[in-house]
Amino acid sequence: MAEPFKEVFNQASIQRVASALARVHPAFDSAGFMVEALEGLSDLELKERSLHLARCLRRYLPEDYSDALWIMMATLSAPLAMDDEPVWEHEGDGLYGFITMPYSDYVLLYGLEHFELSMAAMKEMTSRFSAEFAIRAFIERYEDEAMVLLTEWAKDESAHVRRLVSEGTRPRLPWGQRLKGFIEAPEKCLPLLEALKDDETEYVRRSVANHLNDISKDHPDLTAEVCKRWMEEPTEQRKRMVRHALRSNVKAAHLPSLAVLGYDPKHAQVVSGELRDSRVEFGSKLSFAAEIANSSDLPISYMLDFVIYHRKANGILAPKVFKWKRGELRAGQTLSVTGQHSMRPITTRRYYDGEHKLAVLLNGVETPVGSFELVGVEEMMA
Repeated sequence: MAEPFKEVFNQASIQRVASALARVHPAFDSAGFMVEALEGLSDLELKERSLHLARCLRRYLPEDYSDALWIMMATLSAPLAMDDEPVWEHEGDGLYGFITMPYSDYVLLYGLEHFELSMAAMKEMTSRFSAEFAIRAFIERYEDEAMVLLTEWAKDESAHVRRLVSEGTRPRLPWGQRLKGFIEAPEKCLPLLEALKDDETEYVRRSVANHLNDISKDHPDLTAEVCKRWMEEPTEQRKRMVRHALRSNVKAAHLPSLAVLGYDPKHAQVVSGELRDSRVEFGSKLSFAAEIANSSDLPISYMLDFVIYHRKANGILAPKVFKWKRGELRAGQTLSVTGQHSMRPITTRRYYDGEHKLAVLLNGVETPVGSFELVGVEEMMA
């Protein structure tokens, strides 16, 4: 079994941090720091361990914030190249990777009154690990000043810094502080994304796509509008980025987003749908078919999904969309498609005996197919 991520902060790795700090600052009490750092560590998860270490650093580094910051920065490795994997800890001279996470948490906890110093430090830190979580508190408090600085960083020679511009301003960064101002007014960040949309690295472009996907959770139409504009004379790289940016909208069958990707419902028709079985034994497969057609005189792209309305404990039927088939239909073409879906026990879903329904989604438009009875759930799960 793989070692839990939290174990990046263990006695050996913390000792390496202490030794690095002592080399830069001989007055650093490594022994005292280690005692406090290890106390209660085993009971903490990854983020809590990092915060705990940041608080320990506060007690053993100089009280002056700028002095403490200088000492930490002097222990860092050289900036990572794009093909490096900054995952666990340093090898060789200087610290990088997860083991430097307490440094960015130190900035978050104690540097909020020092905007310029802290932003400069996070710019350096992000080239060794990441500062996308710590920077969010500074963006929220100093939005105008931060946006001016981030506009400059969008042109930085370091891909790590350019990625921070997009990732650090994501309105709904997973595990990160939500930026309510950008959730309500995402257009504030669009100039940054415009500057980065054709970045030379996939690392940065992927972040731009994830940022747009965040926006789509609250403003699906805006995300579709931006992507539509970006799809005018797009490169292959931009096409991939837009597809990734629209993934939540596509899953939600957001018609303008589907149209951006070429899945226009206007001439795509479901001619018929068929359930092969009206009664399905739990543990077996549901079989179905559909016939779709292109009613236009030109080729069209199609995205065909199926929807199962699963019965819940309270009797309500809840839809779940599953991918089926996508491709092109020639002018006037009719296509027959068959499919199967396993109705078996899985850890992520609880099944119940009784009526279920099936529908098909063609380019975002849903067409009911029919109902089937699922039987044998209680017997198998007893």
